[in-house]
Amino acid sequence: MMLKPLTSTLAETTLAPLYGEGAGPSLGFLAGLLAQPHYRAWSMVDHDEVIGAIWYKCIDRRAELLDLRIISARRRSGLGAALIGKTLRLIGDGGVRTVDLEVRESNTPALSLYTAVGFTRTGRRRHYYPLANGEREDAILMSLMLKEIENPA
Repeated sequence: MMLKPLTSTLAETTLAPLYGEGAGPSLGFLAGLLAQPHYRAWSMVDHDEVIGAIWYKCIDRRAELLDLRIISARRRSGLGAALIGKTLRLIGDGGVRTVDLEVRESNTPALSLYTAVGFTRTGRRRHYYPLANGEREDAILMSLMLKEIENPA
């Protein structure tokens, strides 16, 4: 498996299979971010098949993970941890020391993944994400200090 840097055009032409489920930010929104300074994205490719993507923002020594997707047929196989690990290594080599993210409180698979990689809960945003029924769900805030990572996956 390898990581390929994404441009807006490349993202829109190759990542549609990852963004068909409708949860989270849209592919168009994320691809548009790449036109702005500080935003980056990688696709994870296995034998010419895009199987994952990660989007992040880096400013100075701090990064924020914005979105992580693994194609549904390959979830829970360690690919998410591998994609995060490779990304942490690359941005850490670029000088980033703190990585932040937010995740829906109900997204227990993601919470488990981020905890397993080494992120810790740092806060909560009450009523942050809208729900289909008109209510709102909390966001869990998490951070990771890269200097604490010995050898990410």
